[in-house]
Amino acid sequence: MVPLLVLLALSGACSDVQERVDGVRDSAQELTDRARFCLSVTRAASALEEGNVQTAAEAAQEAAAQAPEELRGDARTLADAAEAVRDGDRSAMQDPAVVAAADRLREETRAICDPTG
Repeated sequence: MVPLLVLLALSGACSDVQERVDGVRDSAQELTDRARFCLSVTRAASALEEGNVQTAAEAAQEAAAQAPEELRGDARTLADAAEAVRDGDRSAMQDPAVVAAADRLREETRAICDPTG
């Protein structure tokens, strides 16, 4: 009877360990996704400031793909505008919907990506 109790106790302990490992794995993946998003946003902003519309459009697409669910719509709007600029429509970034999406994305991205805030 004692060996059965030991096996049951060990099986419970193993289950707890597996749950913790899964939790750590999920947290690590979330941090990795966040880092990729932040790097893509930074790359897009830097490229835009430098006037490199090709890199800005590519990075904006990456950011849209990596964006947290609550930011995907704004990220997609900005990525589409960056592609339009790359294709020659310089006025795309002046569209009020794009400006509003950029403002919201800037604020939310700062909250997600700024390690000091």
